[in-house]
Amino acid sequence: MKLEQALDEYERKREKALKEAEKIRKNYNKRLEKKVREILKRIDKLDRKDIPKNVDDSIKKIVTAERRSYVTALRNALSSVNDMESLGKRLPDLAKLHVGHGRYLLIIFEKDVYAINRLLKELNEEYLNYHNELAEKGLEDLRIREKMREIEDVKKDIERVKDELTELTERLRTGERELEEFYDREGLPKLEEEIKRLSSKVKNEELEVRSKVSKLQKPVKRMRLHEPIAEELVRDSSVALGRPKEFIEFVRKIEPKLEPKQRKAAKWLLENLEERAEEIRARRKELRELEVRREEILSRGHELEEELKRLKRLIEEREAELKKLGNRLEHLESELEKEIERLEKILGTEIER
Repeated sequence: MKLEQALDEYERKREKALKEAEKIRKNYNKRLEKKVREILKRIDKLDRKDIPKNVDDSIKKIVTAERRSYVTALRNALSSVNDMESLGKRLPDLAKLHVGHGRYLLIIFEKDVYAINRLLKELNEEYLNYHNELAEKGLEDLRIREKMREIEDVKKDIERVKDELTELTERLRTGERELEEFYDREGLPKLEEEIKRLSSKVKNEELEVRSKVSKLQKPVKRMRLHEPIAEELVRDSSVALGRPKEFIEFVRKIEPKLEPKQRKAAKWLLENLEERAEEIRARRKELRELEVRREEILSRGHELEEELKRLKRLIEEREAELKKLGNRLEHLESELEKEIERLEKILGTEIER
C-alpha cells in the first residue's frame, strides 16, 4: 500500500475510533454522575446520624471530630469530579479516604462507612474499565504528515544554508585573492623578506661586536675602575655600540693591562668598532624605515583583513547551523520511520516508502 493511501485509511479508522471513544466517554460520565450522587447521599446520611447514647463522652468527642473530618474531605474530593478524566486525577485522594477514616468512626458507624467505601471502590473499578475500553477502541496518535512537512522544511533550510555557505566561501576566496593582490602590488612579500634579511644581519653584526666586548668585562671588573663607562661595560656589553668613540678611548687606556687573548679582542675593537657601529646604526635606521613602510601597508590592508575575519565567522556559524540541521533531519527521519512501522502494524499491511 502506498503511504498516502495508508494515511487516508488510518485517518478514517482514527475518526471512527474517536467517535466510539466519545460514546464510551459519555456513557461512563452518565454512570459516574449517578454514582457520585449516591455517595453524596450516603455522606449526608452519615453526617446527620446521631451518635448512640450509650457511647462514652470522650469517645463521642473523638467520633464527632473523625466524622467531621471524613465527611468534609470526601465532599471536597468529590466536588471536583465531573467526568471520568477528573475522576482519574482525584482517585489518589479518594483512595486515601477509603482507608483514612478514624478507628472509632468505623466502630460506631460501621455499616455507613463500609457502604461508602464500597461505592468508592466501585468508582475505582469503573475508572479502570473506562481506561481499558478507551485503550481498546483508541488508535495511537501518529503525526506522520506533520513529520513529513517538518522534514521538508528542514531540507529547505539545509539547502538555504548550503547556498549561503557557497556564497560566503566564494566571497572569502575573492577577498583573500584581493588582499593578496593588494599586498603584492604594494611589495609586501619582498618587504618582509628584506626586513627579515636585514634584521638577521644586524643581529649577527651586533652579536659579533658584543662577543668581542664581553671578553673585556671580567678583566675590567677586576681592575676596579671607577669610571662610569667601566661600570656600564661590566653590566652591559652593548655600551660599545651606544658610545663607540668613548669606548675606543677607554679600550686604548686599558689595553696595556690586558692579557694576550683579551688584548686581541681589544685590538679588533680598536680597528673595527667605529666602522661596525656606524654600519649597524645605518642598518637599524634602514630597518626602522622598512618596518614603518610595512605598517603603512598593513594598516591600509586592515579593512580587508577585518572583512575576511567577519566572513570566516559567518562561515563557522553556517557550518554549525548546517550540522545542527543535519542532526535534526536524521532524528526526524528516524522518528518518521518508526511511526510508519507502527502504522503498518495498525493497518496490518506493508507500506511503500
